[in-house]
Amino acid sequence: MIVAAPTIAEAWDNLYYLERAAQVQLLAMATQRELKPVPHAIAQCTCEQMREGDPQSARAHLHSAMRRLALHN
Repeated sequence: MIVAAPTIAEAWDNLYYLERAAQVQLLAMATQRELKPVPHAIAQCTCEQMREGDPQSARAHLHSAMRRLALHN
């Protein structure tokens, strides 16, 4: 997997959420039930909401993960 973004924090954040989305999809597929896609309008709105303040949010998310790692070392 290759992720590109303006900053390391944004790239890490994008990769984190991509991995989480893949985990959720695999869990849903493991049920072997018919999956119901999220309507495009809802997905678009969610994407726009997630992107608001993205650089600051990504930086805070990365710093949070780094603090958790420091506690375990």
